Amino acid sequence: MDVFLVFLKSLGLSLAICAVVLAVVLAGSIFWVRSAIKGRVHCYFLAENKQMTNMLLKPNSNTIIVGKGADAPKYLIHPTKQFWSFWPPGFPRFIQEPVPTLIYVAGNVEPLDPYDRKSIIAPESLRKVSDETMLKTIWKDVRETTGIRPSFGGNTLLLILVGVAILASGIACYLSLNMSNQVGKVLEILGG
Repeated sequence: MDVFLVFLKSLGLSLAICAVVLAVVLAGSIFWVRSAIKGRVHCYFLAENKQMTNMLLKPNSNTIIVGKGADAPKYLIHPTKQFWSFWPPGFPRFIQEPVPTLIYVAGNVEPLDPYDRKSIIAPESLRKVSDETMLKTIWKDVRETTGIRPSFGGNTLLLILVGVAILASGIACYLSLNMSNQVGKVLEILGG
């Protein structure tokens, strides 16, 4: 009984220490994130090899500098092309903080405007077009309008020939199975 009591006390002490450490780590993470984003901009860079990287950078008037030194590339900041995202990516939402975000493409100093992109098709139209019954209906309307006949469904002679071939194959299978049984009986009678 004494061993069990000592085990429970040590387990309780371990859980209390873990809870305190977890609370300190969470509070420290929240404080670190809030101090890290103060006065910073979250930038995504799409390289020529289609690889995306992101950095938290400090703006200098209306530009940001990536890297250090005299040869470090500069990018422009446009407040109209900013949007908000949560930083740091991958952390739980209660630790993340919203930060102004910009997207840049390699070789272009101006950020992309994610809202100024015109799409050829709306999401609702894509859903309707990718619906199979809708596609069948549209194709049927196009065939009727242009006078195109259905390629397989309208040829009844071909359907009859396929049916006769299937029936003939079934009869041939039955006859060969019946003949093999009869050959087996004849061999049995002859003692073979």
